[in-house]
Amino acid sequence: MTDFSKTEINVYKKDYSNYRILIVSTSWNREIIDVMQEDAISELKGFNVNHIDSVEVPGAFELSQAAEKFISSYDAVLALGTIIKGETYHFEVLAHETARSLSRVSLSNKKPVIFGVLTTDNELQAKQRAEVKGSAYTKRLRRLQDKFTNEAASEKKALSPKSTADSIKGYL
Repeated sequence: MTDFSKTEINVYKKDYSNYRILIVSTSWNREIIDVMQEDAISELKGFNVNHIDSVEVPGAFELSQAAEKFISSYDAVLALGTIIKGETYHFEVLAHETARSLSRVSLSNKKPVIFGVLTTDNELQAKQRAEVKGSAYTKRLRRLQDKFTNEAASEKKALSPKSTADSIKGYL
C-alpha cells in the first residue's frame, strides 16, 4: 500500500498582487449594492489583489460610461448594480442596454468587464441574491482575467519575430 502522507502536492497559485481592479457601482439600491461590493472586495483580497478602486455612478445605464472612461488604468472592471422590475417596459430596456454596453466596453478594450447587475422581480429577490453574488462575480472576473492574460501571452509569443520566422520556415 502506498503511503501518501509524505507526498507533496504543488498547487500553482497565481500572483494577483499587482492586478488593478475597478469596481463601478450604482447609487440606486445602495443597501443591496453595498452587500455585493463588500463580498466582492473580500473575495478579491482573498486572492491577494492589493489595488482595488471603486467609483459610484447614478444608475445601471451609467455603468458602461464609467467603465469605458477608466478601463485603460485597470486590468479588469467589475460593474455592480441592481435593476428591479417595475410596472413599465423600462426594466427590459435598461437591463438589455446595460448588458450590451458593458460587453462592448470589454470587447473594444480587450479587457474583462463583468456584468454584476442583478435583474430581479422584486427587492426581496435582490437582497437574497446580493448575499452571494459579489464573490460569484469576482470569481468570474478572476477566471476571465486569467483567460485574457493567457491569450495575450500566447498572442505575444505567436507574433514574436523568432516564432514568426520559424513559422515561415515551416511553410518553405
